[in-house]
Amino acid sequence: MTGINAKSGQVLGKLSDMVAAAQQAGTSYGKMAADSIGPAGERGMSKAFFQRLATGGVLTAPKPEELEAIARGIRGPIRLVKEAAASQWLEWESVELSGYDDDMRHIIIRAAAMDPRDRRRLRVMLDAAEEAERESPAAS
Repeated sequence: MTGINAKSGQVLGKLSDMVAAAQQAGTSYGKMAADSIGPAGERGMSKAFFQRLATGGVLTAPKPEELEAIARGIRGPIRLVKEAAASQWLEWESVELSGYDDDMRHIIIRAAAMDPRDRRRLRVMLDAAEEAERESPAAS
């Protein structure tokens, strides 16, 4: 699930993809920065950092406390954020996602970055599509 940033030529990895997906889903980099500050005042990440991360401009792996801030900022599960960082900087792939193709991993990462209400809406849409498929006669 890596790609190349056309502007910088940087390789985009999964953590960059997660941040880009959150931004494309409507969360601004400023909102990510504000949300990245912990409830007990833990350090957050800047708007510029989130933007650089999303566009492949962060060249070294964030520290564990920074990964926690990123997870808060994109409202993603810390476990997926850590796995995505390991994939991006260590070329490591989670065993849980290894059996899936690129499309499925992309869907999982995008869903993980969604607001819970949007994830629920996606689930309902998928269920409705499956129900419609079952009820419609097969085209011959």
